[in-house]
Amino acid sequence: MNSKRGPLFPSQRQRRIERRRREIIAAAAQIFAQKGYANTTTKELADAADMAEGTLYNYFDGKREILLAILNEMCVPIDALLQNAQVPKTPEDFVRIVENGLGIFVAQLDFTRTLLTEIWVDDVVLNDFVIQRLQHIGETVRDFIARGIEGGNFRPLDIETTTLMVLGTFLALIFPIVRGIKPIPTAEERHKMAQEAVDLLLNGLRVRGNG
Repeated sequence: MNSKRGPLFPSQRQRRIERRRREIIAAAAQIFAQKGYANTTTKELADAADMAEGTLYNYFDGKREILLAILNEMCVPIDALLQNAQVPKTPEDFVRIVENGLGIFVAQLDFTRTLLTEIWVDDVVLNDFVIQRLQHIGETVRDFIARGIEGGNFRPLDIETTTLMVLGTFLALIFPIVRGIKPIPTAEERHKMAQEAVDLLLNGLRVRGNG
């Protein structure tokens, strides 16, 4: 009887711990987004999570570990998107990837704000949580451009420079939203943003048919 019940209780306890950790992470992301990591105290984090400051250390070693947990939560859906995405073969494929990427950043806006704030001041965050993902994204974009050039659909271009411009275009879409300059776009607005960005990248500014 005990052998059947024994494994059940640690599992339930672990689920409670994980649920509480996620609550702390969500509360901390809001505080970091508002005040910045450096200006936030562990007491403020504990207050936001509705617990004593000492209790906070039952779940995390300190503020730094909470920050890394937030960044990991942000990266999980990004990694999943990259793992599941195929190299885009058509403009519609490209639009879908951009649209899904926008959806991830918008759905986790506090996490996004924390991430973009900390990459400017924290080399660990930049190297361990951003550069690796950008490299993966860059490889996908690079493959798409190379295939277009080889197939005669794109004119010969410097692939590395073009890849950076594509990534820059995506960041240009999200920065005004993250900064609060523009309102959070609806699903329909995100789709339109993705379509316009991809159309600009693939077709440029010139009127089609003009020399």
